[in-house]
Amino acid sequence: MAGAGPFAAALAALRGCYAEAAPLETFIQRLQESGAGEAEVLRADDAPCYRTFVAQCVVCVPRGARSIPRPFTFQQLSSQSEVITRVIQKLCEKRKKNILAYGYSLLDENSSHFRIMPSSNICSYLPNTATETLRISGLWETLLSRIGDDVMMYLLEHCAIFMLVPPSSCYQVCGQPIYELISNNVESSPVFVKRRYSKHRRNALFDYMQKRLMFHKKHLSKSQWWKCKQRPEVQVSSRGNQRNNKIQCLVSSLAYSAKDNFKASEQIGMVTEHLENQISPGLSSSTTALSLKRKLVREQLKITAKRAKVEEKALEKEAWNHSPASHSVNLTKEKYISKRSDSDMSGPSLAHKSYDGKEKFVADEKTFLRGVQSNKPFKSSIEMQAESNRKGVEMHMYKSQVNSVQLKPMEGISSKYRRPESHLVHLGKKLPNTILHSGVYIERKSLLYSRWSFKECFPKWFLLNRLKGCQTSGRRLVETIFLSQNLLEQKRNQSLPHHSWRKKRLPKRYWQMRNIFQKLVKNHGKCPYSFLLKKNCPVGISETSAGKAELPCQSASPGGAEVRKQVEQFGKESTKRMTSSKVCDSAIRELLRQHSSHWQVYVFVRQCLERVIPAELWGSNLNKCRFLKNVKAFISMGKFAKLSLRELMWKMRVNDCMWLRLVKGDHFVPAYEHCFREDLLAKFLYWLMDTYVVELLRSFFYITETMFQKNMLFYYRKLIWGKLQNIGIRNHFAKVHLRALSSEEIEAIHQKKNVPMASKLRFIPKPNGLRPIVKVSGVVEARAFSKESREKKVHHYNTQLKNLFSVLNYERTINTSFLGSSVFGKDDIFKIWKKFVTKVLESGGEIPHFYYVKADVSRAYDTIPHNKLVEVISQILKPEKRTVYCIRRYAVVKITASGKARKFYKRHVSTFKDFMPDMKQFVSQLQESDSLQNAIVVEQSLSFNETSSSLFTFFLQMLHNNILEIGRRYYLQCCGIPQGSILSTLLCSLCYGDMENKLLCGIQQEGVLIRLIDDFLLVTPHLTQARTFLRTLATGIPEYGFLINPNKTVVNFPVDDIPGCSTFKQLPDCRLIPWCGLLLDIQTLEVYCDYSSYTGTSIRSSLSFNSSRTAGKNMKCKLITVLKLKCHCLFLDLQINSLRTVLINIYKIFLLQAYRFHACVLQLPFNQQVRNNPYFFLRIISETASCCYSILKAKNAGIPLGNKGATGVFPSEAAEWLCYHAFTVKLANHKVVYKCLLKPLKVCKMQLFRKIPKDTMALLKTVIEPSLCQDFKAILD
Repeated sequence: MAGAGPFAAALAALRGCYAEAAPLETFIQRLQESGAGEAEVLRADDAPCYRTFVAQCVVCVPRGARSIPRPFTFQQLSSQSEVITRVIQKLCEKRKKNILAYGYSLLDENSSHFRIMPSSNICSYLPNTATETLRISGLWETLLSRIGDDVMMYLLEHCAIFMLVPPSSCYQVCGQPIYELISNNVESSPVFVKRRYSKHRRNALFDYMQKRLMFHKKHLSKSQWWKCKQRPEVQVSSRGNQRNNKIQCLVSSLAYSAKDNFKASEQIGMVTEHLENQISPGLSSSTTALSLKRKLVREQLKITAKRAKVEEKALEKEAWNHSPASHSVNLTKEKYISKRSDSDMSGPSLAHKSYDGKEKFVADEKTFLRGVQSNKPFKSSIEMQAESNRKGVEMHMYKSQVNSVQLKPMEGISSKYRRPESHLVHLGKKLPNTILHSGVYIERKSLLYSRWSFKECFPKWFLLNRLKGCQTSGRRLVETIFLSQNLLEQKRNQSLPHHSWRKKRLPKRYWQMRNIFQKLVKNHGKCPYSFLLKKNCPVGISETSAGKAELPCQSASPGGAEVRKQVEQFGKESTKRMTSSKVCDSAIRELLRQHSSHWQVYVFVRQCLERVIPAELWGSNLNKCRFLKNVKAFISMGKFAKLSLRELMWKMRVNDCMWLRLVKGDHFVPAYEHCFREDLLAKFLYWLMDTYVVELLRSFFYITETMFQKNMLFYYRKLIWGKLQNIGIRNHFAKVHLRALSSEEIEAIHQKKNVPMASKLRFIPKPNGLRPIVKVSGVVEARAFSKESREKKVHHYNTQLKNLFSVLNYERTINTSFLGSSVFGKDDIFKIWKKFVTKVLESGGEIPHFYYVKADVSRAYDTIPHNKLVEVISQILKPEKRTVYCIRRYAVVKITASGKARKFYKRHVSTFKDFMPDMKQFVSQLQESDSLQNAIVVEQSLSFNETSSSLFTFFLQMLHNNILEIGRRYYLQCCGIPQGSILSTLLCSLCYGDMENKLLCGIQQEGVLIRLIDDFLLVTPHLTQARTFLRTLATGIPEYGFLINPNKTVVNFPVDDIPGCSTFKQLPDCRLIPWCGLLLDIQTLEVYCDYSSYTGTSIRSSLSFNSSRTAGKNMKCKLITVLKLKCHCLFLDLQINSLRTVLINIYKIFLLQAYRFHACVLQLPFNQQVRNNPYFFLRIISETASCCYSILKAKNAGIPLGNKGATGVFPSEAAEWLCYHAFTVKLANHKVVYKCLLKPLKVCKMQLFRKIPKDTMALLKTVIEPSLCQDFKAILD
């Protein structure tokens, strides 16, 4: 395909999503080969534009798509417009999702739109540029004349067509949107990833690993020579070959083709890439499992530790050195079920991914049938057999893509325990689809912000509460847990099942369970939850006042009306408000310290579980301890972490749970029976954690994040949080102008065409107070509307809100003066600061003495006057001009450097002056302006309905109807804007930008003024300007509701003579200014990163990754991603920073990366150990150094940094040395865990020390002084 090189990433993604992806010409040639005639897609006299069009057209055939109906011809019978219309009508009639039909619908009696053609039955209600381009394009008309109606209609209706747009992206023309397919079908592109690793730069640690692996290869070559031979398949029906097959089954169905001359670097890639896909679940389990002595039915097979290690390496080598042609015979995930035959539910065994990312398995359907029909002992692989210490279960199970399983019917089992063969096959086909492997998670977000009540008890609608006193409670609970159709899909649904109770008799297995679950319900009714709570989570205040802790939100309670009156009177008592503020602040600080520790919460939950859950349900103390360990981990997780069902089931002994058995007694059971029991236990444990434990925590604690501990969650007893929120609401009423709405006003609101939204108020703890957060929750008086009506109103509101946000962003990019000195992140800060520093340095001479003013606006969001904000926005939108905005919604599927697909949903705004109707031009512009590359663009909708006047009208409605719902009452906010809206930051920046343009003009002459939302920073060489600026801020600007916070104002010059400034902090000798996460050197204008925000925090709570599947790969990607975020131009640019400053910044980045590395290792699932695969972790450290140095070179393009032989101002060897030293400093604090990594790091450091010149080495030693890294000593991990 022409230009396939630059489009390699996009084409690889298309091949991963579709059954076939081919150039248009190739696709038509294949149709010709079927004997349907000839079609000349290209002719000698074709214009270059048509040839380019054909070359850039890619046809993709979806999986399962019907083939083209036969007979078909390449003859054109209709015009292009008629063909398009027929296709759209078919798509609308069949209600199929297709980009071609976006904006079209079938014509009906209620339709107010015109039909697109007199003979058609469809109408258009939104423009569709892709369809219109097809309809009017001469290129598509020419193509139709070459391929005919039949083929064109097949392509548009049943296929997906993509147009390539140089240099590296494409857009979709028709077919189901690719963003709906990409998440399920695309894995990392093997070709793309392989190409990236082939360019991996060698460094000292990489060379060290290469030498070590070469040594191991030489040492093990004698033990591995026999594995290079082709192994015959296991013969199930042959008894004579069973003994040999015990050994051969480990590599059965493998076309083993290991080569003796492969490079050691490929070996490193093999070890690392394997662990990336499943950070060797065999780290702790596979080696043990391979070395088990398994007692079979007639004879015993012993495997030495050496043999096990050799076999494991052979499997690993095979998984990463096979060719694409061997897909059908590759061995991958073979699941064994623990060291005990009843299967401790262990972590996934050593897993291998095939070249195309799909899993291949040993067993096929025929093998399964042979195993069943022969009724003879089947000798499967070593991982699949386990010996029971209790005469338990021996089974063999494979998770197979061909829906197969191998069974081993045991001799001596009574025939009554056997099932008909057809039933066995049926169950066998179902085995791979167990819920255990369905990717089910229990998320922490479900715990947050319990609002239903501040009483410390379960809600009445909780399932166990509803079943109390019910004679059939055991049966109903069994039906809820095991027989609900969507138990695992209904996240956090504690209500009774929606389907009617079963009238027929329960199956025998479930009937036997009912008594034990009836006991669970009775135990719940007798459990003294309040006593256990007070015992384990005591508080420092009287608990008899719990009833008084109810908030104004509990207006329905007896004391709610009184509290509400007090709140409403609060605005009238200004004198009392001022005198009681200090009392409130001290009370808040005291209450904020009353949170329960994770250990206290765990002990409370543990004692509740011990009292409620009958011992029989645990089966054994081991199972109970395993679950409690998961509960403890779950309580300590961060806000965005989640616990997988696989982790919940790890090491759980299924055979210990006698209640799962259909027939009592010790006997062997086949695999399907064991898998069925495993699923039952998984369902019970999932219900126990996701329903009981989660609701237990939500019912007795208010769980929230804080402003000072990143994502760590704090558990406040509801007694405490009730008092905190009561004070918070009182303070909010005191600071924010709120007016209660009467019932008449609410009724009038309902009569409006656009019903306003209501927001709910919550608080986040700060070190000395509470921060209010407002979030839109629904329409006012939602109960008056149906669910469908509520959803439509909320959707309409959100759409208009996003449109207003997009248009305001468009206007501020067109006219940057609207923002004044506003910045929105580090990228904006870098542009302004670099321009300022460059100007100072180019002026010549010494850097002048600079004066600075750092100020923060007090309660910025709450004090902006509505009338001033309306004036500012009207100047931007100019509603009187009625400008029409074209709002294009589109999706972007971006292929990252690692081959992963990322989906983004965006809006693009333009006017008729700069509107581009053609998608090709639009994608080309995105690649130029937004640096879009390796992406697939899909247009979702195009709207011309928004005008400046309609958007301004919506803005007025949103601003003047900012309604807060507190309890069951509604309050109108008469001043300020809510925190939490997507518009809040932009509106605040625009308002203060207007203030600067009118009142602070010329203040940054020869200096710089930067403002991040409400944080001001002025740096100027003129003292008079600094004093004038400070005087203006200190006086306040009532017109804009502007007043600075004196406690956060810092200057470096005397201000005692300025009225109202004597309390400001004066630091005349301080040269480092901490501002918005940066440390600015006021003397040299260099920039450092401020790490003080990490003081007293846990890295684990702020860094979470999906550690249940492909944990190693996710860990590596997470670390590289956060590394790239820290390697910002502000810290690495040598034009604004000296070399020493850049080195200090790089070393601190490496040191923080080492802390993050340790935090990730602590979160690895299934007890995985570093020592089991040190090469993988060394590879991560090696790539950290290489990645950071590559970013440094990219940020300083044109500046020579290093040359061969470690020469230059900053060679790559110096970056490696800094990286290895930083990791050594951190990992040396945990020598037991990282002993296997510290030695290679020290060896490589010594090698680099000999290479690096003395002058460079002396500079590096000054950078790593411990005094420069004091902030890191206060990090908790």
